[in-house]
Amino acid sequence: MHIAERPPSTTWEPILLAPDPQNFVWAWFRPPAAPQGLFVQIPPEAFQNPARRQFLTIRTILRALGVDPLQVAVWSLYGVSYDGRHLAHPSTDYPIPEPGAAVDSSIGIYLHPSAMALAPVAAAPVMGAPVADPLIAGSPGAGVFARMETEWNACLQLELQLTAASKLLNATLQRLNSLNRDLSPEVARCADSQDKRDWQEARRWLRDVSSRVSRFLKDHLVGMTSNAGKRNSYEAIYQQYIAPRRQFDGLEQAERDFDAYRKSLQTLLTNMNNVNTTAVQDGERRAQQVMTRVAGKIRTLRTKR
Repeated sequence: MHIAERPPSTTWEPILLAPDPQNFVWAWFRPPAAPQGLFVQIPPEAFQNPARRQFLTIRTILRALGVDPLQVAVWSLYGVSYDGRHLAHPSTDYPIPEPGAAVDSSIGIYLHPSAMALAPVAAAPVMGAPVADPLIAGSPGAGVFARMETEWNACLQLELQLTAASKLLNATLQRLNSLNRDLSPEVARCADSQDKRDWQEARRWLRDVSSRVSRFLKDHLVGMTSNAGKRNSYEAIYQQYIAPRRQFDGLEQAERDFDAYRKSLQTLLTNMNNVNTTAVQDGERRAQQVMTRVAGKIRTLRTKR
């Protein structure tokens, strides 16, 4: 069944990837959080079976869903977003990795508006009815409105992902701050000089990554992509002109601005995901390794007593 023919899901639906009924994924079409898209979950056991794993590629899943890659505006894998135009890259034929410890284990697929609804049959004009603006009916300006609507819908999906990334970064920042502390008296007694040097170095990393995490959280909270920036002006343009297809001066410049806004959202999301990975690996994990080593020495000393 083509994606445009599917009604909104009421529960997770199995989608076969191959004739074998064991080769399937779960899909939720048109969820409230993404009315112009869908979410996919891969059963954990699929990663354990080599015969099933060969079907776990983005391209195979899109084909099973009835989605043309050209219809995809934005897609995400385990919380990391990608431009839909990248689906032409050969990497979409690579096996999808296991989610591991990813907070979001789903695959999100956000489509261009025209892909989620079958085009209605045009009715014959009624005598005396107002004639459609020729700009909207078929001129190049009509394409501008369609592209801007696609950009805005992609922005809305990215904003949802940014909100999730912000929550993840806040949790990471709290853990970093809780780790950045002086050694307790007992730990200081059991730690040797190398442990103490390593702990000071770990704290330096904690401070550094905490500063970067805070910077990107601030960018999300009060930067250009927030309500304190230009976000509200883009929403106003969409509601006043783009959705009702009303021509206005500066339309082409507005299209460039919408494209730049989407790219800024994508860049911020990428930066937030990257800094979270760095914070966990270079800050949190480094500090935990030192504390785990010293904790082992403490247990050894207690056993000897």
